[in-house]
Amino acid sequence: MDAGVKRRRFRGWRVVLPVALLLLVIAWAARYRILHGLGALLIEDDAPAHADAIYVLGGAPFDRGTYAADLLERGVAPIAYATGSNHSSIMKAEGRLLTEAQLSCHAAVRAGAPAGSILPYPYGTSTFEEAQGVLYHAQRIGADTIVVLTTDFHTRRVGKVFRKRFAGSGIHVLLASAPSTEYDADRWWESEQGLLMVNNEYVKTLFYALKY
Repeated sequence: MDAGVKRRRFRGWRVVLPVALLLLVIAWAARYRILHGLGALLIEDDAPAHADAIYVLGGAPFDRGTYAADLLERGVAPIAYATGSNHSSIMKAEGRLLTEAQLSCHAAVRAGAPAGSILPYPYGTSTFEEAQGVLYHAQRIGADTIVVLTTDFHTRRVGKVFRKRFAGSGIHVLLASAPSTEYDADRWWESEQGLLMVNNEYVKTLFYALKY
């Protein structure tokens, strides 16, 4: 190799390496802001407003059911419906075939919601299916505004799926973000559950963007 070429390459590396190291130092110093931002991008939470009904999506029944009870107590809606037809594997092990919808209702009642204020609507095994079922149900009860309640890091993807499905229906969709008891959303990277949740949600977001 020509000596002049070697010298130019060496000078190039003398410029690139310090810049790369500087960027690494900046990224390390700002790592908590970057990580927090990655989590915050997944969250969409609308200000509480009066709605005709709250729909509590299947999964994380304790967190979502408890938060549904809080929204009902605040008068956000007169009634809530819990979706999800999947059966909890833990309940199966106990010989109890309870759907996610039933478990969310139980959690809400234990948190103080009157028994008749949250009802099971055991439809759907995925967000896409739940959006279809909720649209049908909301139209049947004549709702014009609904609150869709799910766990904090699910809300951005859920909002996109529901608003796309509800387009042209005349029904306004609001998102409610239930905090998780398994991790701190502001410092999600400090727990295994938080790491799994954020990782899985970005994968699901990509999957839904490609498929739906």
